Order: sequence, then structure tokens, then C-alpha cells
Amino acid sequence: MNPIQRLYRIHQQIPGPWIVAGVLVLGFFLFSLRHKEGPISHEYDPSRFPQIFMKQVQTREFDAEGKLNFELTTPQVALYQPDVEGPSARDYTLIDAPKMIFYNSQNGTPWRMSATHGRSEANNELIRLIGDVIIQQNSPTQGLMRVTTDELSVRTREQFAETDKAVKMRSAKGQIDALGMDADLVQSRLQLKSQVKAVYDPR
Repeated sequence: MNPIQRLYRIHQQIPGPWIVAGVLVLGFFLFSLRHKEGPISHEYDPSRFPQIFMKQVQTREFDAEGKLNFELTTPQVALYQPDVEGPSARDYTLIDAPKMIFYNSQNGTPWRMSATHGRSEANNELIRLIGDVIIQQNSPTQGLMRVTTDELSVRTREQFAETDKAVKMRSAKGQIDALGMDADLVQSRLQLKSQVKAVYDPR
């Protein structure tokens, strides 16, 4: 049996559509090999993975006179170092459910803050609180004052906080809504920036 007869017999045993499909698959495979790019890189990207990971963290910072300035507690933190060479000014820390207390207010009553997430930058001198941010102080003279917002930037050493987001302030005297706020925690002075609307309770 010559080769032409063999090919004809194979063609009779294998349906035509399957031969066409086989040719297409083989052609696609050869095309892929020809146009295949270089090998996939598996280089380590430090910006995607934490350099340090800790759970159940409590940190305290003291001023130059040794007095407790503020403390931070969190169930989990992760430190990221984007530069392969080592620590740099670009390092940052992601904080889960941060709770902060500032002690140096002149009226002797600490300020308390909490949020869903936090991000620490500039060697922990700046902490950005994100999501369901609550700032409150319960003084003997003014009672409980509670401020809520979506984001807040806190300069820890200066004990100063600010936001450009909408804020809602509640106290025994009523409620104030505004857009943006500066908060000097040492002086216990809050300055609302714009669109201030107040509702007072005469009781």
C-alpha cells in the first residue's frame, strides 16, 4: 500500500471536522511558541509585602520632660518599606482599628480617637485615620464632646489634627455640622472651617 492510499484510508477513518480542528490547534500552538514573550519575572516587590507584621500592639510616646504624650493601641500593624535598599522616608505603616489617647490637654482631660483604619507616615509623626473616625473628650466642665468624620490627619508630636471632610460635633449644648476642622488638642480648641450649621438644645 503506497503512502497516498494510507493517507486516504486515515482520512476515511477520521472525520473531516476533527482533522480541521487538529490543524487549527497545531497552528495556534506553533504561533504561540513563536510569539511567546520572555520568561515571567518572579522578582520580589517590597511595596506589596510588609517588612514587619505585629499583633496586639500598644505604643507610647513621651515628651522631652518624660511626660506621657500619647498612646496607640491596635490589634494589628504592618510596616511597608518600598525601597529595596532599606528604611527610607517612603516607609509607612498600616494600622487596623487604631485607638489613640492624647494626654497633654491644658484642662487635664485626655482626647480619645478611634477609626476603622490608620496609616502612619513620616516616622510615625503623621497618622491618617480613615473610616468612622471618632474624636471625643469628656471634661468635668463641658461634659462629653464628640466629633465624627470620615478622615483625619493627626500630627502626634504637635497634638494637632485636621480634616477637609464633613464633620459632625455633638455636645450637651446641641449639634454642629461643618465642612473641615482644625483641632488643637493641647488647647482643647476646635475651629470649624466652612458651611457651619448649628442646632442648639436650650436644656
